[in-house]
Amino acid sequence: MADEDVVIRRRLLTRTSTLGKTGLKRCAENLLALLDEFVDDSVDAEKCKQDTDALFWEMEQLEFEANKTDILGFTSQRELEAYETLNAEIDASIEKVSKEIEELKAKVHVEKTVRAYKEEYESISRVINELPSRKEIAAEIAVEEKRLSDATDTIKGVDSKLDLRTKQFALLMSTIQNLKATLDEDVEMEEEEQQLKQQAEADDDEMEDSLAVTDAKSPQLPRTPNDANVGGEDGVVPSKSPSSP
Repeated sequence: MADEDVVIRRRLLTRTSTLGKTGLKRCAENLLALLDEFVDDSVDAEKCKQDTDALFWEMEQLEFEANKTDILGFTSQRELEAYETLNAEIDASIEKVSKEIEELKAKVHVEKTVRAYKEEYESISRVINELPSRKEIAAEIAVEEKRLSDATDTIKGVDSKLDLRTKQFALLMSTIQNLKATLDEDVEMEEEEQQLKQQAEADDDEMEDSLAVTDAKSPQLPRTPNDANVGGEDGVVPSKSPSSP
């Protein structure tokens, strides 16, 4: 506002009227000149009157221009207020439209959500319609339960048979181990008997060898008929042991 006052004051001081005279500055110069004429006695009174009338007329024109300026300022102020009111109305309208836009956005979001739910519902309903009815599902469940019961009974029978076979296998393994132990004992006994037999044969051979050596070292007696009878039909004389008389 201060800048506007300065501009208006400058225009009033430098503005030229419709008659070609200057503004407030010219009026001040004319007033000073008129005062000089009043002081100067040589100036004619008629001329002073004309200059005074001209000054008054100039001042009236200046007042008229000032009134015009006031009216223009008042009009400008009213227009400014009208512009401010219009601007406020525009701002209010913009705010209202913005609120309406936000409300419409919220409604659009809700509508999109509802539409998405409807589409999901339709897709689920199509899937459900493709599935069998509850009665058919109950029948299938009954059949599957029957099969499950049969399978359970079969598994129980197989488990019992498996348990029996396990026990039989354990008994068989125990019997095999017992038989193996018995066979091992028999083999050991046969080996011991074989060793004893071999030892006895070795002892017999050693004894025979000892007897043969003893007979070879003892003196030969003349044969007599009694010796022939004693020796048997083949005439073999039995050997005498060293302990014989």
